[in-house]
Amino acid sequence: MLDLALLAATILCPALTTFWLVSRKLGEGHDLHTKARSVFELNTEHGLIRQGLLWLAIGIPLSLGFAFGLWTWSGYEVSLTTEGYKRFAEISLLPLALMSTSLPLAALVARFHSTQQAARQITLSRTKNNLDAYYAHRKAMFEYFKEIDDTKYFNQYTFSYKTHPVIHKRFFIGTPEDGTPAANKHAFEQIERFILSAANFLSGVLDGSNKNPLSFYLAASTDIYHAARKLNIKKIYMIMREQGVYVRYDDGSDAPTFGTSTLETLAALRFTWEHYNNLCDFSGRDRMDIPPELEAVFTKTEFWLNKGKFIEALHEGPIAELVASGSASLGELHHTLQPTSVGSASLE
Repeated sequence: MLDLALLAATILCPALTTFWLVSRKLGEGHDLHTKARSVFELNTEHGLIRQGLLWLAIGIPLSLGFAFGLWTWSGYEVSLTTEGYKRFAEISLLPLALMSTSLPLAALVARFHSTQQAARQITLSRTKNNLDAYYAHRKAMFEYFKEIDDTKYFNQYTFSYKTHPVIHKRFFIGTPEDGTPAANKHAFEQIERFILSAANFLSGVLDGSNKNPLSFYLAASTDIYHAARKLNIKKIYMIMREQGVYVRYDDGSDAPTFGTSTLETLAALRFTWEHYNNLCDFSGRDRMDIPPELEAVFTKTEFWLNKGKFIEALHEGPIAELVASGSASLGELHHTLQPTSVGSASLE
C-alpha cells in the first residue's frame, strides 16, 4: 500500500507542479480555472514559444523522469568513469526513457501549431478575397449605371440613372464574408409584377374602353410607385408624386398620381421599366418580357394621345371633385400651387 502511495506521489507531484507553473506563466484568463483550461489550447495568434501545451509536453516528461530518477539514483555516488557511465545507463532506463519522450511530444505540438496557423491563414485569405469580391461587385454596379446617359422622354421629363447603394442590398443576396452575391430572384420578379400590372391597368385607361377608369388609373399609379420605390427612383416616387394628387381611400390607404397628364404617367412607367432592364443587364438576368398586348404602352405615344386625353379628363373631373370634397389632396409641387414661371420648369 505504501509503495502505491509513493508511486502516485512520484507521478502526480511533478506533473501537477509543472502544470501549475505553466498555467501561472502562460495561461490566459482572469482566474486560475480559465488559465488552466487555456494551456491545452493552441493560440494561433501567438508564437510557438508562448504555447502552454508545448511547455507541458517538455516539462512533464522531464520532471517525471527526474522524479523516478531520484528513487533510482539514491544510494549512488557520482563517478565520471567508464564503469560509472555504464552503471548509470543500466539503472536509468526508465527515467531516461520518460525524459526522451519530451522531444517527440514537443515536435508534435509544434506540428499542430503550424498546421493551425496555416489553416487560419487560409481562412483569413479566403475572407479577404470574399470581401474584395463583394465590394468589387457593388462598385461595379455603381460604375455600370454611371456609364448610362440620362434619359429624356417627350422632350420634357429627364431621368438620371444614379443608383443608391440600397439597390445592391435589395437585389442581391449575400454578405461580404460570402463573396460575390447572387441575384435576388424574388426581388426581380416583384418588380416585373408591378410593372406588368401597371401596364395592364393603364392600357384600359388610355384606350378609353374601361368603365371605371379612375380605379384603374389609381391602381396603375400605385404599382408604378411601388416599383419606383423598390428601384429607388426618387424622381418618380418623390418629385413626380408631389406634382400629382393623393387620393385617400376609406380604409386609410392612399394612391398617388404622377403629375396630372398622360405623358407624365407614361414617362414614369417607361423609365421604371428601362431602369429595371438595365439592372437586369448588369445582373446577367434576361430583360423583362413584355406580352404583345401590352407593348404599345411602352412603345407608342401619339397612338394613345390620338385616342383622347383620358387621364387629363380624370384630373379635371372625378379627381378634382375628390380634392374639393377632402377625399384627395394636391401634392406640394402640383402645378396649380406653383407660380406660372416655375410651373413648367418644375417638370424637368
